[in-house]
Amino acid sequence: LIGKLGTNIVKGKVGQTITTVYPDANPETTSVDGWVTNTTTGTWAAIRGAADGTTADDSAAGNNPLVLQENGTNWTDMRRGFYLFDTSSIPDGDTVSAATVSWHGHSDGTSDAFSQSINVYTTTPNSNTALVIGDYDQIGTVIQSDSSITVAAWNNTGYNDFVLNATGRGNISKTTITKFGFRFSGDATNTEPT
Repeated sequence: LIGKLGTNIVKGKVGQTITTVYPDANPETTSVDGWVTNTTTGTWAAIRGAADGTTADDSAAGNNPLVLQENGTNWTDMRRGFYLFDTSSIPDGDTVSAATVSWHGHSDGTSDAFSQSINVYTTTPNSNTALVIGDYDQIGTVIQSDSSITVAAWNNTGYNDFVLNATGRGNISKTTITKFGFRFSGDATNTEPT
């Protein structure tokens, strides 16, 4: 899994600095990336509203951090991605004037039977350096970027850039860990796809 957060910082409104940070590679020391999934077969309400997932993975390279599956009758898999960044290197007095979260596509490609899009959301996992099944419901519903990317337009071989809006920029910590994640649009808005 590869995610990065880049910020343009205007200090004293003169000049510009750029800070680029990545989640720690496994093993994690300050930040984590990975996914939590729920594979309990059932209704949309049950799988989306579950407090816990069934599997958490913060060490797999690549892998598909977002999955939404059904078997024609029931939902069988909903996965959410978690990406934390150590942004404590940004000086406390600086103003974050622009920021982009970039997520590198996976070479396995994508499939979109449900006409979904992807956006950035805040997360509150139990730990900054590990993911557990209890983190499944620790992802927000407020978009952090005004531009979602459809699964159909997803870049499988390069970065997919999400320019953060004012809400997203406001959720960047200059003292500790910035906690973002990704989820499908139907999952975020509780709109069951057909």
